[in-house]
Amino acid sequence: MVTITVGYIAGFIAAAIFVTRIWAPLVMTFILSGVLKDRNSAATWSVAARSLERTHWPDILRSDSVKTHGARKTVVLLTALITAMTMLIAVAGIVTPLGIYQTLALSENVQTPFKYLLDTSPFGVGTPPRSNFSFNRICATGDLLTSMPIPCPFSDTIAITSTDGNWINASYPYGYDISIPKTTLDIYSSGAGNDTTISNYFDIQWRQYMITSDPKKILNNGSLYLVEAFRGMQSLGLNNAIEPVEGLIVDTVNGGIGFRNHTVPPGFQLGVTWEEDLLFIEPETVCVDTNTTLDYTIAVGINATIPIIDLVLTDRGGFVNINKTFPVANLTNPQENQDLWTRAYKAAWMTNAYTMVWYNVTNPHNSATGQSAFAYRDTFLGKEFPIVESSTQGLYTSFGMDATFNQHLNIESDGPGNSSNPAAGGLPNPFKISNTNFTDIGMLCAGAGDGDYANITNIYVHCALMRGIPQRKDDGSGIVFEPGSRWSQPLYTCASSVKATVKTVSFLFNGTHELSNLKVSKVQPKNYSDPSSLPLWGVENTNNEYILGGLSMIWGLVSPKYENHPNVSTVRQESLYLTGYFSDIGNTGFTSVPGWENLPASDFYHLAMESAYTVNSNAGSALDYTGQNNMAVWARWQKLSNSTATAALIPNLIFTDYAAAAVVGTKGVLGPGNAAAQNLVPLTVTPTISVIRYHWAFAIPAFLVIAALIFFTAVAAIVMLCRRHNIGRLRMHLNQLAPGRIFTAFLSPEPGAMSLSAEAWNRAMGKLVIDVSDEHSLGAGKSDMPEKPTAVTGY
Repeated sequence: MVTITVGYIAGFIAAAIFVTRIWAPLVMTFILSGVLKDRNSAATWSVAARSLERTHWPDILRSDSVKTHGARKTVVLLTALITAMTMLIAVAGIVTPLGIYQTLALSENVQTPFKYLLDTSPFGVGTPPRSNFSFNRICATGDLLTSMPIPCPFSDTIAITSTDGNWINASYPYGYDISIPKTTLDIYSSGAGNDTTISNYFDIQWRQYMITSDPKKILNNGSLYLVEAFRGMQSLGLNNAIEPVEGLIVDTVNGGIGFRNHTVPPGFQLGVTWEEDLLFIEPETVCVDTNTTLDYTIAVGINATIPIIDLVLTDRGGFVNINKTFPVANLTNPQENQDLWTRAYKAAWMTNAYTMVWYNVTNPHNSATGQSAFAYRDTFLGKEFPIVESSTQGLYTSFGMDATFNQHLNIESDGPGNSSNPAAGGLPNPFKISNTNFTDIGMLCAGAGDGDYANITNIYVHCALMRGIPQRKDDGSGIVFEPGSRWSQPLYTCASSVKATVKTVSFLFNGTHELSNLKVSKVQPKNYSDPSSLPLWGVENTNNEYILGGLSMIWGLVSPKYENHPNVSTVRQESLYLTGYFSDIGNTGFTSVPGWENLPASDFYHLAMESAYTVNSNAGSALDYTGQNNMAVWARWQKLSNSTATAALIPNLIFTDYAAAAVVGTKGVLGPGNAAAQNLVPLTVTPTISVIRYHWAFAIPAFLVIAALIFFTAVAAIVMLCRRHNIGRLRMHLNQLAPGRIFTAFLSPEPGAMSLSAEAWNRAMGKLVIDVSDEHSLGAGKSDMPEKPTAVTGY
């Protein structure tokens, strides 16, 4: 569709004027000709001729003045050039304005005050006011919920332990102080002060919370304290956009959240742009194809007890081409190299190996007989292995993440499909494989469990088997389960970690003071000039006195003065991979049960990832990410399930959805909580203004006119200098070509009529009547003079 610009309107007006300038003289001179008649004074003939010859009637009617036979060639050429020049000027007058257009452009940078921007969406409505309760933490000898609390790093809590030989008991004579020590607050707030928009660890808060207390009056001496209370919010996972919500920038294109308490510069009617550096938490996921699939047929009949039949596990190369060498991931420095691919590949390898042993496709290593593993392989490409259908109908028709790596096989406890009789499923299972054999896979993939030391090298990695959305294999709609249709469900193993990084975000604010008018135009990694300018990240160094299951580790950007601090482990790099551990027991992510502490920046990311990795038809997720009851989710996941590269985005998006509902950023341009009256961060913004621009291609006719005008002006100057031509001679030619003067010169008896000045001629002969009717025809050249001398008369 063509956009009508100011230039087009000007061009249309110029064209209309051009047509009018041609049409009006034609009409008016037509009227003039009607009143002119054949008998007029000499002056009347000259005046009328001037008007008639200035119109296009001579060209239209092909009158004498356009006939060139007998005319001098130079005169013919120059008159043609005059006509062409006139037409070129007319074209330029129409075309030249077409290039004018009005557009929006960026003006010079300015500094201006920012103001808080309220979110009226469900995220804003569902975010309660920020609480004045401080951060708190509980540390333990093991699992935080089941083991004995111990003092946290730098805490002044005193714990007295005793044992009766069976149990270790602890007492706290002064209570258990759950507050964060000032030393810890200072260290992990030092790297991002109030003069920057980058959030520090303590700028991150729970979106929803509750206030509780310890009925035993041990924790916090029975005083009130704040804990997490997760509730689902508006789902953003399918938006495929980067958008602001209350306290966050949510990226559902790649996955991740950025922390920002939204403020904007008001008062710019046409919009304003600016950039800010923000702290982001992003998931990273790698998936590997097991090269096995679940294949089945949709049963005929809507009343079928089981909607699928002929369920089989098909060897697509995962069994027949299995590598006999056990994969080993590089875990020497996980902060530099997470090696997620090898971790995921190890999980795929172990899943296939255990499955092969269960089906007796191959054998495990036998230390008693010395028989090596994979001594035989009874399979081929495309071989199908039967599976007893699970009673969970949606297991094979929807999306799922399985941290146990065996749900798709329906092994249960003792055998295929029947816990009391391993052979009931028709499989011999000679090596007595059960679901417990698969439980090692997640831990070996992740590399760290709850009993490992709490340090910077034990990064958080979560692993699971992904059952992708099935793909239809016969003709027909790919989103309709038609009776008799064949479907194939891909099986991938995935490994995910979480990193903190700084990104540069470009904002555009336009319109009224509403969050919906704040747009994120671009998000890109922050550019660093040299290695020394990279951010310095710090993580608590516990000297291996704590384990991951008993300590939520504090991290963040730290000042260079803490780079060699004995209780701080630091790395100078673009991103920090956050610490944590894997467990497939009891860790189901966010639930309706309130949390135990207020340390959101340490707890939310593994809870969000655990929520993403427990999406299953068996687990009652707060939101339906399986697609079993949500067709939009099902169709989106089906498209992403086509390959391991795109399938890795699914847990990232689910993580992002949970994370956005869980936490909120409190820092903005006005500082923490946007509490300052004026900007604490010296930001410059670029207003958008309306400007007039021009497309120079439309100026080509005008340039030709200018060039021709310069050329003819130069020629006129040369003619005037070299041939002594001047305005007087031009005036003389104009007089000589006037019809009235020509008539009087030939018909009047008075000599010298051609040399009279215009004023003298007009006074002397202007009133002489010239009759050009057939009754008084005039002769010329050798023709006879008119018979009636009364052709020239006075009034």
